[in-house]
Amino acid sequence: MSDPIDKAPHEGQGSDYDGAWKEALRSHLQPFIQHCFPELAALIDWSSSPEWLDKEIGQIIGMSGQRNQEVDLLFKVRLTNGLDQWIFCHLEIQSHFEADFATRIDLYNSGLKWLFRQEVLTLVILADLKADWKPSDYRFELASYRSNRHFPVCKVLERLSSDWAGDSSLVVEVARAQIAALQTSDNPELRFSAKTELVRNLYRAGYNQNEIREIFRLIDWMMHLRPDLDGRFKTELIAFEKELQMPYITSVERLAKEEGREEGREEGREQGSTTILIGILTGLCGKLPADVERKVRTLSLEQSQAMGGVVLTFQTIEDVKQWLITIPEQ
Repeated sequence: MSDPIDKAPHEGQGSDYDGAWKEALRSHLQPFIQHCFPELAALIDWSSSPEWLDKEIGQIIGMSGQRNQEVDLLFKVRLTNGLDQWIFCHLEIQSHFEADFATRIDLYNSGLKWLFRQEVLTLVILADLKADWKPSDYRFELASYRSNRHFPVCKVLERLSSDWAGDSSLVVEVARAQIAALQTSDNPELRFSAKTELVRNLYRAGYNQNEIREIFRLIDWMMHLRPDLDGRFKTELIAFEKELQMPYITSVERLAKEEGREEGREEGREQGSTTILIGILTGLCGKLPADVERKVRTLSLEQSQAMGGVVLTFQTIEDVKQWLITIPEQ
C-alpha cells in the first residue's frame, strides 16, 4: 500500500491542530485517557489532580531538534496504589509514514528518564490518515545485547471505525474533527460539509448548551473554513438553531464577542496568542515580572507567532528579556 501524500491546506483553511489538541487534552485529560487507554485509566486516582510538567517537557523536546506536526505533554498523576507516576503523552498528527518513529519515541522516553531520574510511561495517540501504520515497539539486538520498548498506542482512525463508531462523547467528536480536518485540508467545500455535519450532530446527540459550546470551540479550532464558507456556515447554523429553538452557539451575546468588526477579531486572536505564550513562559521560567508580562501582552499577532517559534529555547527570565529587547515598543 502506498503512503498517502500530505495535502497542503487550501488557502484560508490552515488549522491549529497542535493548539486544539493541547487544549483538549489539558482540559479533558481524564476522559481522554479513559477512552484511549482504559487499562491505565483504571490505575489512576483521579481524585488527585494531575500535575503538568511544562518546564520539564520543554527541556527534553527542545533537545530533540526539529519537530513535525505533533503534540507532546508531560504530566504526573497519583496512582490508586498511592505512588506517583510520570506520563509522557505523544500525539502524532502527521499523515505520512515515518520509518524512525519508534526510535524517536524511545529517545524521548530515555531522555526524560536520564534527565530527571524518573520512570516515565509513554503513551502514543496516532491521529493520522495511514490506516496500516501503527508503530508500537522499539527493538535493537546485537550479539547477546537486546533492547526492547513497547508503548501503548491509540490509533484514532481505527477506533472511529470500531468501538467509537456510535460514540458521541467529547473525546470522540474531537477525534472525528481531527480526521475530517486532515481529509478535507485541500478541499474547502468538503471541509464545509464535514464541519456542518459534525456540529449539527452535537445537537442531535442531546448535549446541553455548555457542552455544545465546549465541543464546538475545539472543532472550530481544528476546522478553519475559507472566509466566504465561514460566513455561509454561520448563516446556516443560525437558521438551524432557530429551527430547533436552541440558540446555543449563535446567540446574540456570542456573536457580539466572537464576530464583531474585523479589527475586533484580530484583537481577539492577538490576545489569545499572548495568553498562551504567557502560560508557556510561566511553565518554563516561573512567574513573570510585571514588566515582562506587560511587554508580552502588547505583542502583535505576528510578533507572538515569532516568539512561539523560539519559546522552548528559553530557560530563564533573562532569556525572555533578551528576546523582547529586539521587539520595538508598540
